[in-house]
Amino acid sequence: MKKVFAIIMGLFLTMLIAGCGKSESIVIYSSMEEERNQALKEQIKEKFPDLNIVVQQMATGNVAAKIENEKENIEADIILGLETSHMENLKDYFADLSDFSTDIYEDGVISSNKYYIWDKYTMNLIIDNKYFKEHKLDVPETYEDLLKKDYKNLISMPDPSTSGTGYAFYLNAVNIMGEKDALAYFKKLKSNVREFTTSGSGPTNLLKQGEIAIAMGMTSQGAKDINDGYDFKIVTLKTGAPYNTTSISIIKNRENKEHLKEVFEWILNDFNKYDKENFMPDVILKNQKNNVDNYPTDLKMADMKGIDDNKLKDELTEKWSSEVNG
Repeated sequence: MKKVFAIIMGLFLTMLIAGCGKSESIVIYSSMEEERNQALKEQIKEKFPDLNIVVQQMATGNVAAKIENEKENIEADIILGLETSHMENLKDYFADLSDFSTDIYEDGVISSNKYYIWDKYTMNLIIDNKYFKEHKLDVPETYEDLLKKDYKNLISMPDPSTSGTGYAFYLNAVNIMGEKDALAYFKKLKSNVREFTTSGSGPTNLLKQGEIAIAMGMTSQGAKDINDGYDFKIVTLKTGAPYNTTSISIIKNRENKEHLKEVFEWILNDFNKYDKENFMPDVILKNQKNNVDNYPTDLKMADMKGIDDNKLKDELTEKWSSEVNG
């Protein structure tokens, strides 16, 4: 009996010691796509094998809502890939990042010490080459071209009220045409749109399924699909490629949590470089390489004035919901 008791006590002490040695969890809310999150998880596990780091994938709108509702009591310690307009709106709940070096970034990219730009993602038209050739269609070059009757039910665009990708196209049109004319334009375009998708990846998914011939989507997704064997072409309108940005930050009062600065600094420098070179090639870092085949490297940028203005976004998306969706 004494021997059994001794064994039990030994196991108990071993578990107790192990438990005392285990660090507190570090929780990351990430709004990146699944493939990028998987790469992050794998590299974190390799870099910090003894730390308990949880990467939880969550849509950017849901992350923003949780921060707004839970404020500094939110479960997450690090926010990654949240749309920058949300970051600006919620910056009072983020830590001061001034202690972290931004030498990795190109000049002019960083404009706040409460969040740092994580990625810049461009949007373009992604067209089905085979369909265009078979039906002898002209490749659209302007927003106005998309109104042609030849494209009826062939277009898909993300809904600006639910997608940052869709909002970028919408805002760009507003900057070019003016608010009134842009809303009138999208009402006309609606007759050619098969579906306004809830997510930015929706149009390219429909394109892959053969349900449409023109996706208004992310350049990175178009390049990935081409690399996967789809006969697609990335087309930039004459007015340039719309774009948006996401950012990274630390929740206020978590900056002194054990190992958090070490983990954040590694993400900001090492994984940041890997992510940009292998997933999101639009340049924000110094000496940034592009390992993504078929990704256009000479894109002309569209007029995106106001892209980080959350108040403007609320006003424009409310008008979209009532005048275009309604």
